[in-house]
Amino acid sequence: MIQSLLTNMWMLWSGQAQQVADMISAAVRAGLVTAGPVDEASRDGLPIQKLNNVAIIKTSGPMIKNAGWLTRYGLAGTRETQAALLSAAADDDIEQIAWVMDTPGGSVDGLEELANVVAQVNAQKPITVQVDGLLASAGYYVASQAGAIYASPGDLIGSIGTRTALYDFSKLYEEAGVKAIPVDTGEHKSAGLPGTKITDAQIAEFQRIVDGYFEMFLSAVERGRGMSRKELLKVADGRVFFPEESKEYGLIDGVQTLTQTLGAIVTQAPGKRLTAKAAGERLRFLNAQQI
Repeated sequence: MIQSLLTNMWMLWSGQAQQVADMISAAVRAGLVTAGPVDEASRDGLPIQKLNNVAIIKTSGPMIKNAGWLTRYGLAGTRETQAALLSAAADDDIEQIAWVMDTPGGSVDGLEELANVVAQVNAQKPITVQVDGLLASAGYYVASQAGAIYASPGDLIGSIGTRTALYDFSKLYEEAGVKAIPVDTGEHKSAGLPGTKITDAQIAEFQRIVDGYFEMFLSAVERGRGMSRKELLKVADGRVFFPEESKEYGLIDGVQTLTQTLGAIVTQAPGKRLTAKAAGERLRFLNAQQI
């Protein structure tokens, strides 16, 4: 980053060249421009910031595979989160990762890949998930692969399960005098086409797909949280739970605030941890930077 600033071709009046170089050098000395995978990822717009020895990653809103510019409208991208995690793993200055999550879940597309990356990165550098409101469904799927999960009083955790929805508008079309005629290559190719009747065989096929994703979900939580299938099935019915209940069921590791979590893992100086007050102040600063 710094090298490119100093060596790239510029359209600049020669009389100002030295002044610009001095400004860049001053910024480097002041720490305003830093180098490293996390710093680069942050400048590239990924949801990550560096707080001393900790990378803070933020997942907020419904999750889709590639959010891109839609992040400005409150969506979170699994691919962007994956890239942020990998940048933290590659940064020598980073010792731990705090993953702040507030999501109702989202698309299954890309989830298993992200879950695998979370597990791999956690094996290198501990990942601590902090719930910041809601951790549900797809969000819990990937969070279960982290080293620890904490939630604040009043947060909600769970909604373990998968779903899709089918709408049979055939009667409505019939009453309107419209007949939908699918022209396809098999019984299931036009399943769910507006105006066509949804058959029992088609419903069974959609159920097969939903059950397949549910099995992947259950297997991931078993693996990540060390829960037995019997324990997991008690809570894998779509319900959400308060933190104390979630801790009792084994879905999270404890009840504490984000400030407490950061205060416990962020090193301010060698061997010294941030106080809760200092962690809160740094957190407010990072929030102001729109993590």
